Amino acid sequence: MIPGFLLAALLVLAPHAPGAFAADAPHPALAALEAKGGWVALEPSRTFGPDSLYEEIDGEAELFLPYGMNRLTVAIVGRAASPGGEVRLELYRMASPRDAFGIWSQHRFPDQELLALPPGDGVVSDISADFFRGDTFVRIRARPGERSRKDVTDLAAEVAAILPGSGSPPEEAKVLAGLPGTVSGSIIYQKRAMLGYDCLAPGFEARFSLPASSGHYVLLPPIPGGSDARAALLARELPRYLDVSPLLARSGMPFGTLWLSPAGDCVIGVAGKLTRDQAEPLLASLAGRAGGVCGTSR
Repeated sequence: MIPGFLLAALLVLAPHAPGAFAADAPHPALAALEAKGGWVALEPSRTFGPDSLYEEIDGEAELFLPYGMNRLTVAIVGRAASPGGEVRLELYRMASPRDAFGIWSQHRFPDQELLALPPGDGVVSDISADFFRGDTFVRIRARPGERSRKDVTDLAAEVAAILPGSGSPPEEAKVLAGLPGTVSGSIIYQKRAMLGYDCLAPGFEARFSLPASSGHYVLLPPIPGGSDARAALLARELPRYLDVSPLLARSGMPFGTLWLSPAGDCVIGVAGKLTRDQAEPLLASLAGRAGGVCGTSR
């Protein structure tokens, strides 16, 4: 028989499969939450990887996977001091903070109530809270009851304080938030099929509503192939694409017109039932705000 101390040493030195522990272990925030003592696990947590995600959120896995979902931890927790209520805590480790924002943006809609979790916000209802921190997207759900709202808001604040990283949106999202008429809660980071076309993704979009026009703002960050590769892709894939001038192109969409313009290393656009005269001032506003992100002011 191998002595215990020697066995422990051998286990430390033995080679192991890269990522095996990470794929099976719960999210570290769960242990940190329990260590604080305010919340306790009511049943063993469960973990899921990209290949098994459908077992837990069948029908929704296709939304998460393009954003690089590495691991989902599901825990049922309750307050240590007042047992009886239970809250479902879902911790999604995504590929990057941008992807965590992206999947959060897919769950964010206009007119939702905001929950302040500085430096960012979450969204909240009487039985739910959603937010992101660093590379983690968090969903909290409680059964309806007298204390369900307090449970979800208190748990959200504690988890947000534990998780590393920022809850601040990407710079591109901040650009869109400051544009004329942007509809609050409509900013989305799309990993595929933006406005219905894969060639526009990945990118950011937001709805806008102005007295004389409405539609979507579009901000496409740089891609590995560079501006020439993107221009060729858009010209090939977008319907009825036409270069109107060296700095303006248009595409005839089912819902109206998409007007596109280069902005440094990015492409910017506005889409809707818009004439050129309506589109160009909006593009100018977008180009002015996007300078720092797209390199036009360097």
